Amino acid sequence: MRIRMEAMNTLHILGLRLLMALLALALSGGLSLAQDPESTPKGREQFLGRTIARTMHSSGANWLVRERREQEESASTLRRWLNIQPGQSVCDFGCGNGYHTLPMAEAVGATGQVFAVDLQAEMLRLLGLRLAEAGIDNTISIQGTIDDPRLPVGELDMILMVDVYHELSHPVRVMRHLREALKPDGRMVLVEFRGEDAEVPIKALHRMDRAQVVREMAAHGMRFVESFEELPWQHALVFERELEVGVRHQPREVARGFLRALERRDQMGLLPFLSDVIHLGTLPVSRELFLSGTGLSEGALPDLPGPLLELRAGPEGTVLAGPMPRPAVFSILSLFADSAVPVPTPGLPGELVLRADSMGAWVVEGWRTLVPDDPMEEELGDQGDLSGTGAARHLERPFFAMNTGTGSGTPKEQAALACEMGFGGIGWGIWRAPEVRRVCEQKGADLWSIYCVLRLDEGDSPRMRQLLKAMGSLAGGPGMIWLALEHPKAEDDAFDVEQGVQTLLTPVLQLAQDTGVEVALYPHHGFWISTTEDALVLCERFKHPRLGVCFNLSHFLAGHEMSDPGPLLQRALPHLLSVTVNGADSDGEAWDTLIQPLGRGDFDLDGLLSSLDRLGWVGPVGLQAFGIKLPAREHLALSLAAWKATQQK
Repeated sequence: MRIRMEAMNTLHILGLRLLMALLALALSGGLSLAQDPESTPKGREQFLGRTIARTMHSSGANWLVRERREQEESASTLRRWLNIQPGQSVCDFGCGNGYHTLPMAEAVGATGQVFAVDLQAEMLRLLGLRLAEAGIDNTISIQGTIDDPRLPVGELDMILMVDVYHELSHPVRVMRHLREALKPDGRMVLVEFRGEDAEVPIKALHRMDRAQVVREMAAHGMRFVESFEELPWQHALVFERELEVGVRHQPREVARGFLRALERRDQMGLLPFLSDVIHLGTLPVSRELFLSGTGLSEGALPDLPGPLLELRAGPEGTVLAGPMPRPAVFSILSLFADSAVPVPTPGLPGELVLRADSMGAWVVEGWRTLVPDDPMEEELGDQGDLSGTGAARHLERPFFAMNTGTGSGTPKEQAALACEMGFGGIGWGIWRAPEVRRVCEQKGADLWSIYCVLRLDEGDSPRMRQLLKAMGSLAGGPGMIWLALEHPKAEDDAFDVEQGVQTLLTPVLQLAQDTGVEVALYPHHGFWISTTEDALVLCERFKHPRLGVCFNLSHFLAGHEMSDPGPLLQRALPHLLSVTVNGADSDGEAWDTLIQPLGRGDFDLDGLLSSLDRLGWVGPVGLQAFGIKLPAREHLALSLAAWKATQQK
């Protein structure tokens, strides 16, 4: 024992000496410890795959006011488009000797102000001479640092950066300050030489394509608004602050940029959004071949999703954007002259598949269809399944845990438990929904539903207001509201049920239209809407595109003599937004027999899923676990194992 202890002490001393030697080496500069490059004076050499250019020295100031610059850049056209108004506070960031500063100062007038920022004192001296000569006194000159523009917080209507952003050695720190300097509705305008256009006579290092600008600005918490493409060599891109920046912000902006280029039929603009290899279902093709086969110059494209584009977690760290709309007529092209392999093309119903590359830059990696039994699949013959659905049960059908069975921990703990066990996310209530959504998305999952119970006489109540707030927090994701409707508080013959329903649903459906969030009526045994049939009556009455029904297995069994939901599911199909499942006894009466872990009880779960397969329904499925006495982790594991077993059939 003594020998062993002495050996351990010796090893401990040697370890300490080695650690101290490494630290000394690091402090002397002989060992490079990992650190944030923007904490060093040199800054970054690359950002999201782009090599950062060097800043032009003040010795080249005369080039900034060259006579031919108006002809090459049409600055007057740019300024007319910018439409700077009197009284505004604007910034010319990277102002140099003031080519744009002076006209901006004239535009804002005596009641406005221009902040002119540059790194080099000599540039600001030259600017001062020009301002004095022109008699302009509404400009504040600021010598910024490599990582801080030294601008006031929250005061600027616009920040203009002309051929500047691509030279920032500390882009993350600088852009954080610039973002903070904008008013809530302020805009940031980047003007850069077009990287997509090889005809622009500027070195590639000093050009930026639209896709690279969009993805980098997304990384800085900015949202692309519009672009101006009427300049000879440059494009101007406008961005606004995104108030809620989550892990999906970057892929969302890339998906939007890709779809805008697709809508413009802009092959040159599409190219930088794409990965080197595009996966069309299971078929890999080069991006050049993909573009050559999209037929962008022929036929009409369907209406593409706008700002309400929905993103959800995909396999292996991907993010799925869609679903894309289904056109009236399929147009199936062949990409190969020597093969009759038909492949899905933009315009077919499906989703974009996005992935972050090794540099952290998001790209469109593929396109896959979602509709089972698609005519396209019939044309494939023996060529294989390009839709990604496969012959097995639809693996695309998300399966998530409802918070009726995720224990009593904090929202973060319950969401984390569901995600870490392998569920596709969680179903939650109306409280603290943004927090739960963030946890799910950080773990590559989703907040799939928010459950709320309202009485028919709660058209204006704290619970209704919280519901509307929760709906706003779901925008841009796959989550939906599950709305259960109870009878009025008191049985009152004078209560107008028709008016109560109208008052209740009108604001909810209006917000659903504005946010893109779906509203699924949730049948609850003993409530005013107690069956799926009751919910379908309201769906038919309102005929709203975002109003549907959640089929709830346990409440179906509680309220029906029949145990086969197939016919009802077929009737509900046009309005079916989600399904909940659990183990159950088909003739059970008490809730502990109607709600059990999956795999227990005699209800034919495989038959229910087979019915959904035949109907072609691939929506989200929630696991009901209300009242189950087992510890959460234990019964969730049982149900997840049973679910996975059904997917192999």
